[in-house]
Amino acid sequence: MSSNSSNALGFGATQLIPGPVSYSRTRTPSGSAAVSNGDFRNQGTKASVDFFAADDETAFAATVRAAYRQVFGNVQPMESERATSAESMLRNGDISVREFIRTIAKSEFYRSRYFEAVGPHRAVELSFKHLLGRGPVNEAEITAQVTLMANGGFEAAIDGILDSDEYIQTFGEDTVPYPSSFNSQAGQPQASFNRIAALEQNFAGSDTAIGSRSQLLSNLAQGYSIRINPPAQVYRSGSVAGGFSGTGSARGVFAPVKRSTADGGDSAPMRGDLYVGFGLGQRVQEIFERCEGDSADQINALIRSTYRQVMGNPHLMESERSLTAESKFAEGTLSTREFVRAIALSSEYSRRFFESNAPYRFVELNFKHLLGRAPVSQAEVSEHIQRLANEGYEAEINSYLDGSEYQEAFGEYTIPYQRVSTENGRSQVAFNRNLALSQGYASSDTVQSSSTLVTSVATNSSPNNWNSTTQRINRVGAASGTTEPTGKRYRIVVQAQPAGGRQRTPNASYLVSGKDMTSQLGYIHRRGGRIVSITEVI
Repeated sequence: MSSNSSNALGFGATQLIPGPVSYSRTRTPSGSAAVSNGDFRNQGTKASVDFFAADDETAFAATVRAAYRQVFGNVQPMESERATSAESMLRNGDISVREFIRTIAKSEFYRSRYFEAVGPHRAVELSFKHLLGRGPVNEAEITAQVTLMANGGFEAAIDGILDSDEYIQTFGEDTVPYPSSFNSQAGQPQASFNRIAALEQNFAGSDTAIGSRSQLLSNLAQGYSIRINPPAQVYRSGSVAGGFSGTGSARGVFAPVKRSTADGGDSAPMRGDLYVGFGLGQRVQEIFERCEGDSADQINALIRSTYRQVMGNPHLMESERSLTAESKFAEGTLSTREFVRAIALSSEYSRRFFESNAPYRFVELNFKHLLGRAPVSQAEVSEHIQRLANEGYEAEINSYLDGSEYQEAFGEYTIPYQRVSTENGRSQVAFNRNLALSQGYASSDTVQSSSTLVTSVATNSSPNNWNSTTQRINRVGAASGTTEPTGKRYRIVVQAQPAGGRQRTPNASYLVSGKDMTSQLGYIHRRGGRIVSITEVI
């Protein structure tokens, strides 16, 4: 598909690998033909492993490369992010290509980029692109997949696609999925071509760089025609403005765009990270747990983390801290849950969040501080407001810490944390509400006294300010001064080479935590940057 006659070439979707890629180390003994889809799927279990030949190594490497490129949306994983165990099983013939695809599609790498960081509509259209090689046919197909995702969870949605008759008939057990809609197929409408062109974008782009917004929503839900936009990050139209609508020829009208720098064009961390993308300060949610044998420094770090979570990221004076509870926690006579209870029942917590706020704001902050999430419904909020009015402040705080949800989420020794990631059984709007409450890494819950979610919860709608990052501008990954190397902060100064030039000039710097250092260095190198210096920020 790399020739000039390719249907995809004119739209910047040139393929790195010409044609479908297959790999198998099994041979199926002769027997009766499969008469049903179930028999066809089970034929693989009757196969025996063939000997590994020299040519198999080349086929294996091409298959793994094609699988990662297709399923991960052209995002190159680091060595530590690859499914090395599944690769070994595929090479040995223990699993088929379809099972290898299933493994990497269920990986944390895929889940964090194409499920947790995007809306449901975008998640479905990407899963169709990655696993079936086409876009959704209609809104009913989207709705059915979203329902499966909501009821069965992320893995059930992946299994539903890979176990479908369409996947088996199109790719079978040994072929890596590939974009199939660029060539018109019997039974597929003409719109399928436009949709896969809108989803595929270009050869050099990745699905994380396109963003979290659905590319096909207006076409599928409202029937609007699709305009295939020339990919701005690689091509610029020389004679077609506003996109290519499908008439005329696309060849020869696109001129390559020369970037002025090669560092990725911005100073933000890697795209597609759930927490960093919304300014919440870390690439993954940090979880702190009290363990037997913790050192004095580790216990002090746990105490700081507990205050940061329960008190809403404040700066506390010595006189505002619960010193008695700290001593008991350090000695081991108080569990983490009881230490959280002591802080939440303290006079300082009451002064900051109960006496100075309206009841609605107080309740939503209790959910954030003690359960790590936003309220789900108006009924849930009303229940806690009534308890606060009838039974008092102490009963309200204890209702969170003694509830089954707290025990299941955090147990006795884990500090509560912001549960921003989508969980089974939680609606999509819960993600938006969590972002509206979180505000940012550098914000404090004491600066606002009015409710953030009163309209959202009352009307069961998304809050207005969930996607505003004006207050969530601090993207620091960890607090400075820590004794742990992975918790320290470092400033990386990068030189980027202008396109066509020979002189490098410093034009980017990154502030990252030690635990994010590997992924950040990979981000810089993939974009042609050269590291000038790495210094610790004290």
